[in-house]
Amino acid sequence: MINDQAPAAAPVHDDAPLVTGSAVGRIFIGLLVLAFAGVTGLFAPLLVMASDGCYEGDARMICSTGGQQIVGGLPVAAAFVGALLAVVGMCSKSGAAWRCLLAAPCLLGLSWVVSLAIVGA
Repeated sequence: MINDQAPAAAPVHDDAPLVTGSAVGRIFIGLLVLAFAGVTGLFAPLLVMASDGCYEGDARMICSTGGQQIVGGLPVAAAFVGALLAVVGMCSKSGAAWRCLLAAPCLLGLSWVVSLAIVGA
């Protein structure tokens, strides 16, 4: 016997947020920025080795203690802050996400420029 009076199934509501192209783009760009931060944090401090050619009385900035500390520490700090900005940019859904993802590579690039300027001067 077929029961035509059976209750209909309740409609299924999908409350999960949709993954949009904007979210995928934020995540992709954020991963690229994280990779750039990793490269910066690992390899930019090695520019301190440019001071190997220094001799006593050398006036170049890389030959000073302060110059070596800047070249060794600035990229590490920039990599940490850049990685933090990248994670915030990937996780946020507001307009601040894109600003964070834009600020991070600018900060990392600036740390490279300053370090290379000190090494080359």
